[in-house]
Amino acid sequence: MRKKIIYVYILTITILLINLSQVHALDLTLTIQTDKENYLIGETVKIFGQVLFDGQKVNESLVGIQVNNPDNNPVLYRTYFIYEVELPPVIEGDLNGDGYVDIFDAVKIALAFGSEYGDPNYDLTADINKDGIVDIFDMVVVGIHFGEGTPPHTWRIEIIDTFIADYYGRPVAQAKRGSLYFIWVRFKNNQQNYIKANITYTVYDSEGNPLYSDRVAQSVPPGGPHEFVSAFTVPTDAALGTAKIYANAYSNLPQDKGYPHCPEKSSSFEITSSSTSQQASSVITVQQNESNYQTSFHLKTDMKTGTYTAHATAFYHTGVIILLSYNSTSFTVSSP
Repeated sequence: MRKKIIYVYILTITILLINLSQVHALDLTLTIQTDKENYLIGETVKIFGQVLFDGQKVNESLVGIQVNNPDNNPVLYRTYFIYEVELPPVIEGDLNGDGYVDIFDAVKIALAFGSEYGDPNYDLTADINKDGIVDIFDMVVVGIHFGEGTPPHTWRIEIIDTFIADYYGRPVAQAKRGSLYFIWVRFKNNQQNYIKANITYTVYDSEGNPLYSDRVAQSVPPGGPHEFVSAFTVPTDAALGTAKIYANAYSNLPQDKGYPHCPEKSSSFEITSSSTSQQASSVITVQQNESNYQTSFHLKTDMKTGTYTAHATAFYHTGVIILLSYNSTSFTVSSP
């Protein structure tokens, strides 16, 4: 009897070891590198890499990027959604760019209905025929195409939109150098339980200079929308032209090996020498290139010299289990 028990133990341990070895064989590989090891102020840093599952390209992988300066302060946050299939086609009436014409697109029309260019609630994306007014002709387009496309992926934490606004929370399309504004990030929790999230954003000017980034960590209750609002003063030397805001959500920051909760969203606004109160529109930004990702940024004259660190994390669901991967690289920045 004692021998049988020993045999059972040995068989159980053997089975466990076999299973563990099979689990360990599931390898998610994440690479990250820069096009150079040393840069001069005024040059452009290019960061790129690849995500592979057991040596093969992946489907629907999220990659989070964080770059820290020599003082270990974040310079930028980005998230890339990599998947094998082609990007969904542009569908007329899909105002929020999620590949599906639904009630959310109709709501955008309703909120801006009757407004004309220059009105506070005018939304360029809702003005489908671009005649300067949101009216029944725009609503008809959404009605004709309602239900077309593919319903978007449901993420646990989802960024709804991001925009720049004035003191009263009114979205603006133009921001004046040296003036104070507020960056809004709206997000929601699609689950029935609280979820830990780090909500971040990064502002770039038209030359690709990261102007400012900020983040908040919180336990997000179910539902939404929830809001993260942060003060932002447009630098006096920011490049004039179209600036971009990129909003992201992570479990923890990439530097702490946290994974992205969802793809990033972005919006645009104009940096000018005078300000108006036009509304900025929000769109989703997706990067896809057969398991590859890439980003770049310009080294502004006031950026610190020394060693920078780029952190990358990958999130991939095989359909059975969730795999995570982390990697980092460093580069130096010197004065010309």
